[in-house]
Amino acid sequence: MLNTTSYFRTTTLRLTLLLLLAFPGSALAELEIQNPWIKNLPPSVPVRAGYMTIHNPGSKTVSIVSLSSDAFTSIEIHETVMQDGMMSMEPVPTLTIEPDSTVQLAPGGLHLMMMNPGEPTRIGDTIEIRILLDDGSEQKLEMWVKK
Repeated sequence: MLNTTSYFRTTTLRLTLLLLLAFPGSALAELEIQNPWIKNLPPSVPVRAGYMTIHNPGSKTVSIVSLSSDAFTSIEIHETVMQDGMMSMEPVPTLTIEPDSTVQLAPGGLHLMMMNPGEPTRIGDTIEIRILLDDGSEQKLEMWVKK
Protein backbone atom coordinates (compact mmCIF):
# COMPACT_ATOMS: atom_id res chain seq x y z
CA MET A 1 0.00 0.00 0.00
CA LEU A 2 1.30 3.48 -0.92
CA ASN A 3 1.93 5.88 1.93
CA THR A 4 0.29 9.12 0.77
CA THR A 5 2.23 11.36 3.17
CA SER A 6 5.58 9.91 2.11
CA TYR A 7 4.65 10.20 -1.58
CA PHE A 8 3.56 13.83 -1.12
CA ARG A 9 6.81 14.76 0.68
CA THR A 10 8.96 13.10 -1.97
CA THR A 11 7.06 14.75 -4.80
CA THR A 12 7.19 18.16 -3.09
CA LEU A 13 10.94 17.81 -2.48
CA ARG A 14 11.58 16.86 -6.12
CA LEU A 15 9.47 19.75 -7.40
CA THR A 16 11.24 22.21 -5.07
CA LEU A 17 14.66 21.01 -6.23
CA LEU A 18 13.59 21.25 -9.86
CA LEU A 19 12.37 24.82 -9.40
CA LEU A 20 15.59 25.81 -7.61
CA LEU A 21 17.64 24.43 -10.49
CA ALA A 22 15.46 26.06 -13.13
CA PHE A 23 15.26 29.44 -11.38
CA PRO A 24 18.26 29.94 -9.14
CA GLY A 25 17.81 32.83 -6.72
CA SER A 26 21.15 34.34 -7.66
CA ALA A 27 19.92 34.77 -11.24
CA LEU A 28 17.14 37.14 -10.19
CA ALA A 29 18.03 40.79 -9.76
CA GLU A 30 17.56 42.46 -6.41
CA LEU A 31 17.88 46.21 -6.11
CA GLU A 32 18.65 48.00 -2.86
CA ILE A 33 16.27 50.92 -2.40
CA GLN A 34 16.77 53.67 0.15
CA ASN A 35 14.55 56.52 1.30
CA PRO A 36 11.52 55.84 -0.96
CA TRP A 37 8.99 58.65 -0.53
CA ILE A 38 6.06 60.35 -2.23
CA LYS A 39 5.40 64.08 -2.10
CA ASN A 40 1.97 64.74 -0.65
CA LEU A 41 -0.18 67.16 -2.63
CA PRO A 42 -3.78 68.38 -2.25
CA PRO A 43 -6.48 65.89 -3.35
CA SER A 44 -7.35 68.15 -6.32
CA VAL A 45 -3.92 67.49 -7.89
CA PRO A 46 -4.17 64.31 -10.03
CA VAL A 47 -0.48 63.30 -9.82
CA ARG A 48 2.15 62.63 -7.19
CA ALA A 49 5.93 62.49 -7.54
CA GLY A 50 7.99 59.69 -6.03
CA TYR A 51 11.67 59.71 -5.13
CA MET A 52 14.28 57.21 -3.94
CA THR A 53 17.85 56.05 -4.24
CA ILE A 54 18.30 52.80 -6.19
CA HIS A 55 21.50 50.75 -5.93
CA ASN A 56 22.37 47.70 -8.00
CA PRO A 57 24.76 45.63 -5.85
CA GLY A 58 24.96 42.85 -8.43
CA SER A 59 27.43 42.09 -11.20
CA LYS A 60 24.86 42.42 -14.02
CA THR A 61 22.99 45.41 -15.42
CA VAL A 62 19.39 45.61 -14.19
CA SER A 63 16.57 47.51 -15.88
CA ILE A 64 13.26 48.60 -14.41
CA VAL A 65 10.68 48.04 -17.15
CA SER A 66 7.51 49.05 -15.29
CA LEU A 67 6.06 50.06 -11.94
CA SER A 68 2.56 49.63 -10.56
CA SER A 69 0.47 50.07 -7.45
CA ASP A 70 -3.13 49.50 -6.45
CA ALA A 71 -3.08 53.10 -5.15
CA PHE A 72 -2.54 54.73 -8.59
CA THR A 73 -3.91 54.16 -12.08
CA SER A 74 -0.38 54.23 -13.48
CA ILE A 75 3.22 54.98 -12.55
CA GLU A 76 5.89 56.12 -14.99
CA ILE A 77 9.50 57.12 -14.66
CA HIS A 78 10.04 60.70 -15.85
CA GLU A 79 13.04 62.95 -16.24
CA THR A 80 12.93 66.72 -15.90
CA VAL A 81 14.76 68.27 -18.87
CA MET A 82 15.43 71.77 -20.18
CA GLN A 83 14.20 72.02 -23.76
CA ASP A 84 14.09 75.27 -25.77
CA GLY A 85 14.40 77.28 -22.58
CA MET A 86 11.47 75.47 -20.99
CA MET A 87 11.46 72.79 -18.32
CA SER A 88 9.51 69.70 -19.34
CA MET A 89 9.08 66.13 -18.15
CA GLU A 90 9.93 63.31 -20.52
CA PRO A 91 8.93 59.67 -19.94
CA VAL A 92 11.81 57.23 -19.45
CA PRO A 93 10.55 53.87 -20.80
CA THR A 94 13.27 51.78 -19.11
CA LEU A 95 15.55 52.78 -16.24
CA THR A 96 18.87 50.93 -16.47
CA ILE A 97 21.12 50.57 -13.44
CA GLU A 98 24.65 49.39 -14.15
CA PRO A 99 26.38 46.86 -11.86
CA ASP A 100 27.54 48.29 -8.53
CA SER A 101 26.08 51.71 -9.32
CA THR A 102 23.41 53.99 -7.90
CA VAL A 103 20.65 56.04 -9.55
CA GLN A 104 19.03 58.93 -7.69
CA LEU A 105 15.37 59.79 -8.22
CA ALA A 106 15.11 63.32 -6.82
CA PRO A 107 13.22 66.60 -7.33
CA GLY A 108 14.39 68.32 -10.52
CA GLY A 109 15.68 65.10 -12.14
CA LEU A 110 14.55 61.53 -12.52
CA HIS A 111 11.37 60.78 -10.56
CA LEU A 112 8.26 58.63 -10.49
CA MET A 113 5.12 60.22 -11.92
CA MET A 114 2.22 58.58 -10.11
CA MET A 115 -1.13 59.25 -11.77
CA ASN A 116 -4.62 59.46 -10.35
CA PRO A 117 -4.49 58.23 -6.76
CA GLY A 118 -7.59 56.21 -5.93
CA GLU A 119 -7.71 57.80 -2.47
CA PRO A 120 -6.27 61.10 -1.24
CA THR A 121 -2.76 60.64 0.11
CA ARG A 122 -1.98 61.73 3.66
CA ILE A 123 1.34 62.47 5.31
CA GLY A 124 2.49 59.31 7.08
CA ASP A 125 0.72 56.88 4.71
CA THR A 126 2.69 54.01 3.23
CA ILE A 127 1.94 52.83 -0.28
CA GLU A 128 3.10 49.56 -1.79
CA ILE A 129 4.79 49.76 -5.18
CA ARG A 130 5.66 46.82 -7.44
CA ILE A 131 8.75 47.09 -9.64
CA LEU A 132 9.01 44.79 -12.65
CA LEU A 133 12.60 44.09 -13.74
CA ASP A 134 13.86 43.04 -17.14
CA ASP A 135 14.60 39.49 -15.95
CA GLY A 136 10.89 39.04 -15.16
CA SER A 137 11.31 39.28 -11.40
CA GLU A 138 9.23 41.64 -9.30
CA GLN A 139 10.33 43.61 -6.29
CA LYS A 140 7.99 45.30 -3.83
CA LEU A 141 8.65 48.32 -1.69
CA GLU A 142 6.79 50.60 0.68
CA MET A 143 6.92 54.32 -0.07
CA TRP A 144 6.22 56.89 2.65
CA VAL A 145 4.04 59.93 1.94
CA LYS A 146 5.86 63.04 3.15
CA LYS A 147 5.31 66.79 3.12
